Amino acid sequence: MNKVIIVDDDMVIRVTLRSMIPWEELGYTVVGDFMNAATALDYLESHQVDLMFTDMKMPHMDGIEMMKTLISRNRLPVTVVLSGYNEFDLVRRAFKIGAYDYMLKADLNENSLKNLLIKLNQDIYKSSLSEPNTTTTYNSRNSIEELEEGIYSVVFFQIDDYKKEIARFGDDLKNKLDKPMLELVRQIPRIAAKGALFYLYPSIYVMYYKVTDDNHFKSSIQSTVRQVQSVWKNYMNLTVSAAVSNPILKKHIESSFDEVISLLKFTALTGKGSVCYFWEVETLLKQYHKTEEQYKDMANKLYSADSYGFSVAKGLFFQQISQMDIEGARIESLLFIVLLSERFKEYGDDFHALFPEDVSYHKKLSRVTNLRELELWLNNFFRWVMDYMTNRQKDETMDIMIKAKRFMIDNYSNPELTLKSVADYVGLNEKYFSTKFTKEEHTTFSNYLTDIRLEKAKTLMKTTDLKMYEISDRVGYNHVEHFNRMFKKTFHVSPGDYKKTLGLLNPQRIKI
Repeated sequence: MNKVIIVDDDMVIRVTLRSMIPWEELGYTVVGDFMNAATALDYLESHQVDLMFTDMKMPHMDGIEMMKTLISRNRLPVTVVLSGYNEFDLVRRAFKIGAYDYMLKADLNENSLKNLLIKLNQDIYKSSLSEPNTTTTYNSRNSIEELEEGIYSVVFFQIDDYKKEIARFGDDLKNKLDKPMLELVRQIPRIAAKGALFYLYPSIYVMYYKVTDDNHFKSSIQSTVRQVQSVWKNYMNLTVSAAVSNPILKKHIESSFDEVISLLKFTALTGKGSVCYFWEVETLLKQYHKTEEQYKDMANKLYSADSYGFSVAKGLFFQQISQMDIEGARIESLLFIVLLSERFKEYGDDFHALFPEDVSYHKKLSRVTNLRELELWLNNFFRWVMDYMTNRQKDETMDIMIKAKRFMIDNYSNPELTLKSVADYVGLNEKYFSTKFTKEEHTTFSNYLTDIRLEKAKTLMKTTDLKMYEISDRVGYNHVEHFNRMFKKTFHVSPGDYKKTLGLLNPQRIKI
């Protein structure tokens, strides 16, 4: 059996991975799961492990640093990284230092996990299990090495509103989405002659387009990109945005990826299905990296509908742009909008859903002639976003509470069910979730869980002949003494006396 460990600070992910498939039938056994890198490193120091699943983002030490530490100790097992929607750069760094594959957290399912393990059996462990029905995972370095020497433009294509689109294609995305997309484009004559298209990362595809005529390069790449977008739209009803680099030598292709992925962010300024060319936004791109940290907190506050915190940050923002000329102030405003769109993307949200129709922020702000008009436009935009996020949070809070309560009802018999485990399940900070729960349900999390457990206990007393310690165990109490105390405190009668009062009045009582 190949020994497996899981490293993730999210308990739900760890439990999901452990219980999703019959590991032993595929030749694996999960020997441990760890909530942080430090405990995993301690375990790996003295235990041999064949396969590790690790989250990319964890407190104190992330997945990249843990992998580097294990490499320095010569203890790194075969590694599969777990990532969110907006963690392409982390995954690429993980591949560079030796990761075998990745899995998108939001798309974890039985088929994808089984296929991955079967592929591992064939590639690494040389087991004779059946062939998985998947396409090969993309490796950027191998695909680049296959290219002829010369000058290329690198094009990243990204499916707009990916989270919504994948629902149409079911579990087998590689065969139902990725493979058809690649095959359709590879049939385009000019792509077959001058380009190469590959799957890169969930929602992102990369094309290397050979530059053979400097004078006509721009018109050629523009029409090619539009043709690719048109094919995907017409045959698969997919709207795809794109980012196009300047011509570069083959040997510099991989080092250009960070720049092109940054270019993709600027498609938020012109709507779905837009194309961003390096030579058109070079100035914005250079400035973006300088201001990213400066406005990141302001974008976070607006996205989270923190009205007071955003009001303070907005005041500082307006104070800063008031010292600029109108063109400089426009650029700062556009950069902030890009940062805000990244917050939406980070949480799997559709930034373009803010307005009923696509908005070209470039065009909107180009019509602004002075700082007073710009401030007025920005105030209206900020107000719209704040109202949108506030109303959405109210709806989500209701949905989250329903989801949390259902999870509690399904898992009340587990003594390990805690406030943190439920908060993790619904994706909220523990303290924030506790406050929200009390406010929405007019009772504390602990009291609500106790009520569920004790009502279930009363039902068992009425309908079964179970012993009291058996009932206690079934409703999630490790010790019958604790169960007895909580029951009496809540109903002002001991469990034993309550059961005596039932007598033989309930004919539904059964033996178990």
